[in-house]
Amino acid sequence: MFIIRYSKPINLRRKRDVIPKIEREEECFDCEPGGTEDDFCLPDTCPERVIQPQFPSATSSFPPEQLEAIDACIEKANELLLTLGLQQEEDGEVGEEDVLLQNLNTLKGQMVEVIISCTEEDIESEETLTCENQFEKVWGKFIYNGIDFIILHTMDDETVWIPFAKIRWMIQKEQKEVLNEDQPLLNIDPCLRREITFNFGQIVPKSPFLLKLFFPLQLSFLLKSFIDCALCVKTFDNKETQGTLVKVSERSLLIETPRKKKGIDFEKICFIKMKQPEITSLKC
Repeated sequence: MFIIRYSKPINLRRKRDVIPKIEREEECFDCEPGGTEDDFCLPDTCPERVIQPQFPSATSSFPPEQLEAIDACIEKANELLLTLGLQQEEDGEVGEEDVLLQNLNTLKGQMVEVIISCTEEDIESEETLTCENQFEKVWGKFIYNGIDFIILHTMDDETVWIPFAKIRWMIQKEQKEVLNEDQPLLNIDPCLRREITFNFGQIVPKSPFLLKLFFPLQLSFLLKSFIDCALCVKTFDNKETQGTLVKVSERSLLIETPRKKKGIDFEKICFIKMKQPEITSLKC
């Protein structure tokens, strides 16, 4: 790469201006500076550079009249989109799921108490809601929320996976210190950091771990990363199934117990417990 220094400024609007002489000072920015720690997987040597002539170019390939018409059309489209966006906010038409996810993001790292309904019906009557024996209470650190579930880290060094449909209340506990949220990408491999920076669209979709960091995932999708892990599933009939996760589909999961294999529909799951897996690396 070169630092280009001009002996005088160039007026790009005048096509017949004479291009001034360019003074070049060669300096390689892609190489690791001496005496510094390489955290971006920089190459050892500078690639060969082919010196190309430098010429000013127009901002568009369209004729001035056509470019002006296109700019006016874009301006009108932007104004329309802005108007629709403001109108949607005024009408309160923001999706409930979007609001829920935004609120849950603020709870990461906080201690919360979650009241879980372990009944067959997703929606109970007011009489059922008054019966405390229908509920389970889970207390722990809020570490992740997906599209349809949350994960808590309990004092027993377990993670509890709770579907949205089974959550009845969530109470944030008062604490003296706010728990700092982990930064899992702080000390990653320099080459991985470089790949994420320059090839985000190609690298992130290939890793459930990276997808989990940048986007909320479905319960069934994230559980696929914990195949062959031991877990305990509690269903609405107050039964617990302990075993090894062997298969996950969009609607159910398959657990292998010492006696047999048992399939459980996600609709019947009250919550899932695992001995603290490495959520950051998706390992059990």
